[in-house]
Amino acid sequence: MKAYCIFCGSTVGHISDRTDELVNAVFDCPRCRLNYCDQCSYEEKDNGQAAVQRCLRCDSKLDKIM
Repeated sequence: MKAYCIFCGSTVGHISDRTDELVNAVFDCPRCRLNYCDQCSYEEKDNGQAAVQRCLRCDSKLDKIM
């Protein structure tokens, strides 16, 4: 069973219907309990640290699952 984005239905290696871009990762929101791909979530850069994917609904930090 593969994890897929609840919004565009894509999984890693597929093209997102939302952005027409390749999906590189799928994330889980611990608060909303929904999966997002890297195209349907947003990336936030912390002051000089690694970028963090954030949930569009609740702004929580997402956990990479795939």
